[in-house]
Amino acid sequence: MEHQEINKDKVQKGFVKSIETYRKHAIVQEAIASRLINELQRHFQGKFSKVLEVGCGPGVLTEKFFSNFESEQYFANDIVKEYSDVLENINSNIKFIGGDIENTSLPDSLDMIVSSSTFQWFTNLDIFLKRAYQVLKPDSFLVFSSFGPDNYREIRDVEGKGLNYLSFAKHERLLSEKFEIIWSDRETITRYFPTPLGVLKHMKQTGVNGIPGKAWTKSDLTRFEEDYKDLFGTELGVPLTYQPIYFIAKPKK
Repeated sequence: MEHQEINKDKVQKGFVKSIETYRKHAIVQEAIASRLINELQRHFQGKFSKVLEVGCGPGVLTEKFFSNFESEQYFANDIVKEYSDVLENINSNIKFIGGDIENTSLPDSLDMIVSSSTFQWFTNLDIFLKRAYQVLKPDSFLVFSSFGPDNYREIRDVEGKGLNYLSFAKHERLLSEKFEIIWSDRETITRYFPTPLGVLKHMKQTGVNGIPGKAWTKSDLTRFEEDYKDLFGTELGVPLTYQPIYFIAKPKK
């Protein structure tokens, strides 16, 4: 199977194009963010002083955080700088940080770094986790969701390539050097669409080009639709699999 290097410019442009459609169609991402906040509530009750959210998007996780917690300072980062106004209107304590967080200085003395459905886009998660450890205070939290190798598996089966998602076990190994995992989980969520082209449209509406670098021709689309139906067609339509993985961790002392 061919894996693609992540082109951050194309990632950024994909999400810019989905600004008007993301919140309506990102049903799975909304559910993932809700679960992350619900689990955080089980492990922490109180007020944060300083939080960094990585990959805030149009504020799905951010809104849920401020519905359940308080933070004196809340830094919201995203590669799409156009989200700035949306984020700063959610709460007056939010400061937006635009740009690729892998190449951006992190605020220090943080109580928590939180991120939902973003780390799969990282070029080197290992380096980021080491940087995160350096800026997190003792007894702080690293709270995130990402996606495992079965995410969008239908796309990879049809096209033979896709994002190189890290496994659940790989995330555990990367975390184990600097962090103690206090809760983790994984699940499989399947959505059904009337047609394979509906799958592609859904992915575009949520900012994702499922086949990095793919320039579709009419014949490509015809073949994709036929192959997808042959492999995965059901009475419910055609499936698209999501595989969210979740972690809450604390820095090792």
